[in-house]
Amino acid sequence: MAVEARPTDSMVKCMARLIEDGDVVYHGLTSPLPVLAMVLARRVYGRRFTWTSVVEHLEPLAERVRLRPSTGDPWSEPGQLGVLTTIDAFDLAAKGRLTTMFFGAAQVDEEGNTNLSVIGSYDQPRVRLPGGAATAYLFPLVPKIIVWARHERRVLVRRVDFVTGPGRLRVERGMKHLLCTNKALIEFTREGPVLRALLPGATVEEVLENAEMRIKVPGEGVERLEPPTREEMKVIEEADPTGVRYMQRMG
Repeated sequence: MAVEARPTDSMVKCMARLIEDGDVVYHGLTSPLPVLAMVLARRVYGRRFTWTSVVEHLEPLAERVRLRPSTGDPWSEPGQLGVLTTIDAFDLAAKGRLTTMFFGAAQVDEEGNTNLSVIGSYDQPRVRLPGGAATAYLFPLVPKIIVWARHERRVLVRRVDFVTGPGRLRVERGMKHLLCTNKALIEFTREGPVLRALLPGATVEEVLENAEMRIKVPGEGVERLEPPTREEMKVIEEADPTGVRYMQRMG
């Protein structure tokens, strides 16, 4: 049974559906939506995946996860089985054993490149962004990457101002490269970005009008995702009772 939910909650559901049995999943800093997606995938969908993160806890208890302002806070993911340091996680990525990772972005372009570095020129930027940490290192290594971002023309651009994450390289290698926005699920392919699903309340026209990048609509139609159910919203709200997820301003 569906309940009233905001686009942010639908994004969590969209991202949770992309986690599969056997995945080894990692989330980084400032990642409340990925954390909730991992909780939902584990608690509601019963996905059997390995939970790793910037918290450096291996296999925390999903039932006890509680979002805090920093997703690097060790108290946010308690009851862990053990510790997996960030260095060890990146070593897993180099060996091809870190299979799935979430990334945020200030800009995403038609080739799947992401920008977390600067808006404008690198030497004289209009905005200096936080930086990509290990984004450039991990993009060529992790088999499945899920980018999450606002569905706006200034975010979904033709070409990013600076390539922090080399999405084009991923597409050329045939690696899974997905983008979940507050309107749609998009997949980057050799033919360009393709609309795979609409989030509740969104239309194809809105998806295209609110993006500078040229998104292709497949002729066979586009899946329409159902809003979160009462059970799904209950789990999301238990893990985020103070609404930290809405600070991302996804709606």
